[in-house]
Amino acid sequence: MTELTILYDGGCPLCVREVRFLGQRDQRCHPGAPRLAFVDINAVDYEPAAHGGVSYREAMGRIHALEATGAVVKDVAVFR
Repeated sequence: MTELTILYDGGCPLCVREVRFLGQRDQRCHPGAPRLAFVDINAVDYEPAAHGGVSYREAMGRIHALEATGAVVKDVAVFR
């Protein structure tokens, strides 16, 4: 079950690199049951309503994630 869905900018090479790193680490630590998911806010089909109402502009201003409960977390809380 996904515990955290991280919103990231797929147009940013550094962001993509970090997402790949986190995804690979998640797979190693939780094989067969990853706990992280990632959503590219730069994708043409990104829907804020489906992601806690976080707009593209808001997501570009600071890091956001969604907990399994649907609660939106941001800033340092995402990394905890």
